[in-house]
Amino acid sequence: MTLIRIVACLALSSVGLQAQAIHGADGERNPYRSEEDVASGARLFRSHCSACHGLGGEGDRAPSLTTGAFRHGSSDEAIFATISDGVPGTEMPGTFFQGKQVWQLTAYVRSLSEGRAAEQATGDPDHGRDLFFGKGGCSSCHVAEGRGGRGGPDLHDVGGSRSLAHLRESIVEPDAQVLPRDRWVRATAADGAEYSGLRLNEGTFTVQVLEIDGNLLSLSKDDLVQYEVRRDSAMPSYAGRLTEEEIEDLTAYLAGLRR
Repeated sequence: MTLIRIVACLALSSVGLQAQAIHGADGERNPYRSEEDVASGARLFRSHCSACHGLGGEGDRAPSLTTGAFRHGSSDEAIFATISDGVPGTEMPGTFFQGKQVWQLTAYVRSLSEGRAAEQATGDPDHGRDLFFGKGGCSSCHVAEGRGGRGGPDLHDVGGSRSLAHLRESIVEPDAQVLPRDRWVRATAADGAEYSGLRLNEGTFTVQVLEIDGNLLSLSKDDLVQYEVRRDSAMPSYAGRLTEEEIEDLTAYLAGLRR
């Protein structure tokens, strides 16, 4: 192996290690997503990526990046890996950028689709609203329009911060991306009492849990005989529970939830 190839391999390994060190391995989001990071990512994109993906990511020789759905994975980690390593067998090369710069590019790619969900949605948002507060039962766990349950994430601005693809995925495949702040716990006390809910905060001796009915608990770990932090979603998949048309309508309603 030549010295150049050795250096190249070490560089790619370094990028992968940087991704793990900066981002962790538990599904956290990109830590570099401020407005300044997005602007830095935009400059990098225009100088190195726009020749194939178009100046605004609308697609040219390479696919459009404005839908929020990507063939090789749509999570922050997957986008980071695609930018870092490239796509074998295609014109998409790996990059020489370092960890932070790749995260900034990731943030910019994300910005191309986030906030555009409403204009891309094809479903009926009014019917989707009826499903959210009615048949779908979404409001039993989620807040929208100032009302609903507190057992799941607040969705008042979800249409302004998520892509259309992400919104649909959250309905049909909720386990695909579960952020640490959205993880839920199950616990059993010594007296047999069972608890479950959203983990709000956890320290050495206690854990704060928000139950689906909005009841806030502070549990002492010394009193628990079983305690589990779930990495899957407490939300069930609606694939098969709703028709494809209803899923499109519910997605359209979520897409329109903005501040």
